[in-house]
Amino acid sequence: MLVTDIVTLPYMEFFETIEKRRLSIWGQASFSGGTMNPVIYLAYDGSINADWVARYALRIACTVTDRRLRLVHIRDGAISGEKLAAKLERIGAECRAMEVELSISTVTLQGDVLTTLLANLPAGEDVYCLCGARATSREKGFLAGTVSQRLLRARQFNTLAVRVVNPGQLGCPANVMFPLAGHPRKFTAAMPFLSMFAPCMKKLILLRIMTVYPLFFRYLSAARARTLLRGGTGYVREVMRDIKQEMGEVGFRFDDHVLISDDWVKEILIQAGKTRAGLMMLGASDRFLQSRFFYGNKIEQILRHTPCDVGIYRKI
Repeated sequence: MLVTDIVTLPYMEFFETIEKRRLSIWGQASFSGGTMNPVIYLAYDGSINADWVARYALRIACTVTDRRLRLVHIRDGAISGEKLAAKLERIGAECRAMEVELSISTVTLQGDVLTTLLANLPAGEDVYCLCGARATSREKGFLAGTVSQRLLRARQFNTLAVRVVNPGQLGCPANVMFPLAGHPRKFTAAMPFLSMFAPCMKKLILLRIMTVYPLFFRYLSAARARTLLRGGTGYVREVMRDIKQEMGEVGFRFDDHVLISDDWVKEILIQAGKTRAGLMMLGASDRFLQSRFFYGNKIEQILRHTPCDVGIYRKI
């Protein structure tokens, strides 16, 4: 018997504990953003990282009306049929423990993986697809140039690519960080993804970094610093107000931070460690999604050095 086939009693008790907590706040953390009946898909490649991402997909499936997870695997020869069957059986056992229905679709590769996936996943605003973000070698990025990046770029459905650093969370992070870029739409695109994790959350960390060019940062006056911090604080408060209006009473507390820095990547990584974030959620920009390079890519730098799990999301 494979080690991955064994589900220990404490492990199952953890699932039951999370389920009881979810039921206690059901109705306070359902999906937001105008989606009435979200449909959850998992693009599963059979890797160990995909096993960890599957736990995130399972948690999210617990928050939707039909409590159903649709797993899609493209048979590209990367994993043997016997090993795949064992892995799918374990995922099925976890779904049964959480009373989630699991639908499995294994599809023969036609062309490339991306084309096959897009042909077998429905498009629409109510469709959410989870996939992995992992580096297959030292010469490749975690997301740049991967199938997951191209899924985000396709914009046929809402996509969440997850890099798992701490699999011991079992896809249920207590502290979730959302760095805010200052977009005029504020938290609109992120709202449904926040709702996904609300049942597990204890703390929502909102981080606004006011970026200053390194040359100017050295000579930043106190008056200018106060102006920047005041603007950042106002933006974060508006985001908090929007979240409260959209979600109503929630079971987590807000932890907001506004900082000035000449290196927002470094500051995000520092704050993720200081605040003990379990998951960091970053919106995918068009600029990043068009890039095939990863050494100088800011998002890739975060994925490479992150102290916690990272989710790269995009809402259509």
